[in-house]
Amino acid sequence: MGKTYCSRCNRDFPSPRALQQHLDDASNHYRCEVCGYDASTWDKWLKHHLKTKHRVVCQGCNDGEGSTWVAGSQEYLAHLEEENVCRTCEEHFQNPSNLNHHKMVHLDLSIECYGCYRKFTTYPAMILHLESGTCPSNIDIIELNESAAMCYQWGAYVDRDFRTELLNRDDLQSEYSGPVYPFRCPVCDVGFTKLSGLFQHVYSKSCDQGLYDGTMAKLIKWLGNRHDIDEDQ
Repeated sequence: MGKTYCSRCNRDFPSPRALQQHLDDASNHYRCEVCGYDASTWDKWLKHHLKTKHRVVCQGCNDGEGSTWVAGSQEYLAHLEEENVCRTCEEHFQNPSNLNHHKMVHLDLSIECYGCYRKFTTYPAMILHLESGTCPSNIDIIELNESAAMCYQWGAYVDRDFRTELLNRDDLQSEYSGPVYPFRCPVCDVGFTKLSGLFQHVYSKSCDQGLYDGTMAKLIKWLGNRHDIDEDQ
């Protein structure tokens, strides 16, 4: 057989050009533009690129059909930025906020709960777990609020109008008919109803305050000293 025959499809073509057109368009030919590897399925084609790194395959492009990019090229980097693409799984998102929220699913479970041995992907998620009242340690939102108000740095992130109530272990959610904001960001002064909201805010880099910087780092250390069961052993 000559250069106009497709052995996979058992078809002959009138010219090399016609054969090439067939290889480019046929549903059972997936070719690597770098080495010419001809895969019989999309999955095999994808595995080829994942192994050889000949091209980056953005699996979220073209309604899931995928598209190839030259790794590190300006075109690919622009695509990641414009389409809010997750570099781990190539899923596309409507906005940067949704992308940042999604990225947490790829994080390791590295943050251990203060009160039990469950692990979480982020520190704010661990605090939210405690606030929910489901931790077997019985550390809950009241305990955390009191501890936050006791820290010597309290003036940077606690609204002084609510500090006494936090220290008295009052349940602000049931005491007031509407939402109250006993916590605030040390940098941008945005208010939050819960301590977990403050931690999530600084974790998301919504402002210049970092989760493990300055006042927030001292608060985290204080909470760990008061509540971490491993610290007490």
